[in-house]
Amino acid sequence: MNEAQTGVAAVDRAFLILSAFQEGDVSLTLAILARRTGLYKSTILRLMQSLIRAGYVVRLPDGNYAVGAAAAKLGRLQHPAAA
Repeated sequence: MNEAQTGVAAVDRAFLILSAFQEGDVSLTLAILARRTGLYKSTILRLMQSLIRAGYVVRLPDGNYAVGAAAAKLGRLQHPAAA
């Protein structure tokens, strides 16, 4: 198995969910997240609990999801060489 095939599947899926948010998205429904990621809604819901607890995603009163403050903090910490 090469390096690209190793890792933790749940972490890979969590990053996939975060990557589903695109520039201009204010919030996303569960259905849109499922369509953009190819993941089952039940899988997304389980992973969302961890992302919400860590502050990377917030659940809005209308039930949609938005990127949280922890994700914005990571963006501000980006090293210039990583751009």
